Amino acid sequence: MLRNKQIIFASLFYLIAFVMDTVVTSHGVASGRGSEGDPLVLFLWSIFGFDSLFLKIIYVTSVFAISHLLYKKLSRFLGLWIPFSLGIGHLLGFSTWLPLYFNGFTWIAELNRAYGTYGIFVVAPILGFFLAVLSRRGKTSFRPINTS
Repeated sequence: MLRNKQIIFASLFYLIAFVMDTVVTSHGVASGRGSEGDPLVLFLWSIFGFDSLFLKIIYVTSVFAISHLLYKKLSRFLGLWIPFSLGIGHLLGFSTWLPLYFNGFTWIAELNRAYGTYGIFVVAPILGFFLAVLSRRGKTSFRPINTS
């Protein structure tokens, strides 16, 4: 039962971070306060339309399916690393909008200007790695699950 709690926690962490990022991004773009900086998101918006519910459902479902499949069939560590890394990435995306709403968060805007997408593509996977390791409670084996 503990193993299922690990993937459920990682998935909920990802889902909460995704919802926070999506809500603040949608509001920020729609109100004209800012623009989306992720080129992949801009490309997908050009295909599916801005704020597409279909796109969000497909994205969340795909992340859940891939994470759970990896967790159950291949590697529990990878199954945890993916939602934790994506969750951290969405928290970083969420944080980039904070300076537009609250004056005390201007330092985040400065970091974002200085480092740009490094946070998402470097920091998020590293922090996701550590969260996955911590959630495994010291079980850092990267061997595939024995299916026999």
